Amino acid sequence: LKFDGTAICLTYRNGTLFRALTRGDGTVGDDVTRNVLQIPSIPKKLKEGTGYPYEFEIRGEIYMPYKAFDKLNRQRELDEEPPFANPRNAASGSLKLLDPQAVKGRGLECTLYHLLTDEPVAPEHTQSLKIAASWGLPVSEHIRECSTIEEIEQYIAYWDTERKNLPFATDGIVIKV
Repeated sequence: LKFDGTAICLTYRNGTLFRALTRGDGTVGDDVTRNVLQIPSIPKKLKEGTGYPYEFEIRGEIYMPYKAFDKLNRQRELDEEPPFANPRNAASGSLKLLDPQAVKGRGLECTLYHLLTDEPVAPEHTQSLKIAASWGLPVSEHIRECSTIEEIEQYIAYWDTERKNLPFATDGIVIKV
């Protein structure tokens, strides 16, 4: 699934979250490490003894579930502030807050989908993501490996309807070959 949020690049060194950057303008991103440390689904430290590389980058999406979005907008209205237009804008705006403690209560979540290392941790992409999940990183449970066009079409047809039942916004499906 293509989560509808804000792109994030996390760098881990020796199993500890070292840096978190947004995509920014595509060349230069914002350092949002202090704020990302407030998101409960992103581990500050990886599980010990799981064989992660000394340094690696993992990319994904930070998003705001509908429930957190509705709660935030209700509070903004009580505070006589304009509501956010959508969860993506709310997630993006939350990452840029000056006070990291304010991020903590925003209900942000993260899903990671692309592992970058000097040496591959597995021969296939799907296996790499399963390994990243074993380190404690949040990887989508909705990933499906398909072997035929028909399987891909079935996956698309299923999520075309089922996405409406998810607790967060999606804006499509990513097919990796």
